[in-house]
Amino acid sequence: MTAEEVRALLRQRVEAEGSANAWARLNGVSHAYTLDALAGRRPPGPAILSALGLEKADATYRPVEAVHG
Repeated sequence: MTAEEVRALLRQRVEAEGSANAWARLNGVSHAYTLDALAGRRPPGPAILSALGLEKADATYRPVEAVHG
C-alpha cells in the first residue's frame, strides 16, 4: 500500500466519522496531525496507522541487473 493509498483510506474513515476532528478524537490522534497527514504535509505515522489497522513495512531491496556492455 502506498502513502497515497493510506491517505485515501484515512479520507474514507474521516468522511465516515463526519469530520477530521471527530475521527481524531475517536482514535486518540491530534486533529492537526490528522489534517497534516490528509494533506500530505506529514507522513501517516504509527498512531494513524494503528488507528487504520495498518503498520509500516520495512523497505525491501532487490538486486539490479548488471548492464553488460
